[in-house]
Amino acid sequence: MGGIFDSPEMLAAFYEETEEQLQQLEQGILDLEHNGGTSETIQNIFRVAHTLKGSSAAIGFEKMKILTHEMENVLDKIRNNQIKATKDVINILFHCLDLLKILKEEFILDKNNIKTDISPILNELKKIFEGNDYAENKENNLKEISIDNKKSIDFELDFEHIAQIEQAVIGGQNCFICDVSLAKESPMKSVRAHLILNYFNELGSVIKTIPNLMESQIDGEIDNILYLLLTKLDAKTLEGKAKNELMDVERIIVSEYDTAVSFSKSKNAEVSNSSSKINNNFENSEKKIGQTVRVNVDKLEKMMNLVGELLIEHTRINQIGNVLHNKYTSDNLTDDLLGVSTHVSRIISELQEVVMKTRMLPIQQLFNRFPRMVRDLSESLNKDIELILEGGETEMDKSIIEEMTEPLIHIIRNSIDHGIETPEERVKLGKSPKGMLRICAFHQENNVVLTVEDDGRGIDLNKVKESAVKKKIISQQDADSMSEEEIINLIFCSGLSTAEKISDVSGRGVGMDVVRNCIDKLNGIIDIETKVSKGTKVTIKLPLTLAILTGLLVKINEEAYALPMSNVLEIVRKTEKEIEYVKGQAVVTIREKLIPLIWLQDYFNIPRQKKKKKIFVLLLGVAEKRFGLVVDELIGNQEIVVKPLGTYVGKIEGYSGATILGDGSVACILDVAGILKMIGSKKVSLIEKEN
Repeated sequence: MGGIFDSPEMLAAFYEETEEQLQQLEQGILDLEHNGGTSETIQNIFRVAHTLKGSSAAIGFEKMKILTHEMENVLDKIRNNQIKATKDVINILFHCLDLLKILKEEFILDKNNIKTDISPILNELKKIFEGNDYAENKENNLKEISIDNKKSIDFELDFEHIAQIEQAVIGGQNCFICDVSLAKESPMKSVRAHLILNYFNELGSVIKTIPNLMESQIDGEIDNILYLLLTKLDAKTLEGKAKNELMDVERIIVSEYDTAVSFSKSKNAEVSNSSSKINNNFENSEKKIGQTVRVNVDKLEKMMNLVGELLIEHTRINQIGNVLHNKYTSDNLTDDLLGVSTHVSRIISELQEVVMKTRMLPIQQLFNRFPRMVRDLSESLNKDIELILEGGETEMDKSIIEEMTEPLIHIIRNSIDHGIETPEERVKLGKSPKGMLRICAFHQENNVVLTVEDDGRGIDLNKVKESAVKKKIISQQDADSMSEEEIINLIFCSGLSTAEKISDVSGRGVGMDVVRNCIDKLNGIIDIETKVSKGTKVTIKLPLTLAILTGLLVKINEEAYALPMSNVLEIVRKTEKEIEYVKGQAVVTIREKLIPLIWLQDYFNIPRQKKKKKIFVLLLGVAEKRFGLVVDELIGNQEIVVKPLGTYVGKIEGYSGATILGDGSVACILDVAGILKMIGSKKVSLIEKEN
């Protein structure tokens, strides 16, 4: 198709709407499998499939239109109790859904080169009807109806007629073209045509006729009339009834009206002819639904950067105002300046919040991927698992949601494959045969916390140690002296796996390594709790957004540094006597745990300050790692805008960027994950240097 439906804007809208509809379709089929064929469930799936068929027909996507129409047929028969939603039927519907996703991706790449063959799945869909009454009736109908089963005659429908047909078909009615030829000897054919119109209106609702009998009396003779009819009757019943009851009729042929093709043709005309009607409809429905506008993510990034610049400049203005106020205590102008500065601060804070919210999406969009995945994995591993999703309304930065998709998939696959037992094993252990997998999301201060919890067998710490020693990740001596927490954290090592055999699901030892790297990148923290035969709980803590951070400003050797607050777990003060040494490594006890201490001076080749009676220790965390960073002074919290170091400076290990402070000076932002890598690479000895 040409014209408006080939425009980039129209295609972009189609891609986004199709993605939403495919997600709804997937959720609907899952509901159909779990809740049975309730009328509401089937109606919802049918509505989505019908909408998808109409939109794909509107842009000329023939394969998607055909496939969604055949899915409609299956759903219609389930709705009318002609077939049951068996396991085989559900699997075929899921297969159709997978093909629709592939077709969508191919259409995005090159809409004129769709390679996927849908004929095998169409044959599978036809097999559903084999051997039942529907197949027999359909064959008889085809024999008795002498014209094509589907017609796409253009009735020049307007916007209201299209909406009426769409709603009726979704509600379970049929749309037919009744092709009526009047007998040659029939007197007053125009009157007879109107009598037939009244007859069909008693059987349903006539939308339009050709020629148009509804606008005025037709001059001259009428030999043939087409009636577009909405009715609950099927084609065979309608045609038989009309043949028996109508007089002065030579021939009646009933055929199914191709609503999808008509929708696309009429929609093209409606774009230019009915814009005012559409605008009125939107205005009338404004009170019922919120207005939305699709915005390119790049524009949101630009807005966020500009808000960041405002934040920096306002901090400087506020600091200058304080200096002037202290210098000219009796000058009212300085008071006015501070008042304006405070007001501007509130406006910038509100603006920042609004812009950040435009980047936020409900994490439900990520959660929507999991039910189907859990269902397929459970089936392939012969396990029975109940998936519980909580906190889907929790909002998170779009970029973080995208980054967290793969890590969460790895964690879920591990829970299903390694954690949750088969029904037989669970019964022997006195558990319910059905396993539980709970995924939760909630806000905690300026962070989002994600948890993945199962009630399976837990992590076998002995197996983890054996695998780590076998793969030479650690020595046997180290393994014997490790704490439980240290053993658990070994699962994040690349190549480590406790699976007895490699499968399509897991066993290659790459999953949790990917998880750790991603959480490192996002300045997040991960914790794992596990109990044998009770289950495992993975907790991930992530910042709300990466563009503007709440930072902790500190001083190290008279220089200001910033750290993301999402990495700061606790701040404590320790005396020199509380510092101990284990194998030459300085450690300190925080909440009954030994935490290694580091001084950044040793890594950045700068001198340490003289020893103090008490030192500030920041307990930092990234992914599963914890360590203490010694700083000279605490400055306080501040909203910081992350600025890249630029191509001239390049990437420097241990730094993630820089920020501009209120006095105009630049503070480096420390990369906690990068510092850990520096420690791991042993570029500088961890041994405390005696001064």
